[in-house]
Amino acid sequence: MMDTSEQHRHRCEVRTLLRAIAEPGRGRAWVRDYLDSKPVAGRRERLRADLNTQIKAGNQGNEGEWK
Repeated sequence: MMDTSEQHRHRCEVRTLLRAIAEPGRGRAWVRDYLDSKPVAGRRERLRADLNTQIKAGNQGNEGEWK
């Protein structure tokens, strides 16, 4: 059964951002703009914190990866 919890959604979003950092046409500037956007305001700080933690841990954003 698929995990539909908020934690699962959050981790998928963080992995998507991790992959976006390396994508041509996106990169770190795109991720910063995404995190600064109004729709993300309620979850911005948690996303930033986990994104930075996962970057430092070497997470590349692969499916299911969480360190």
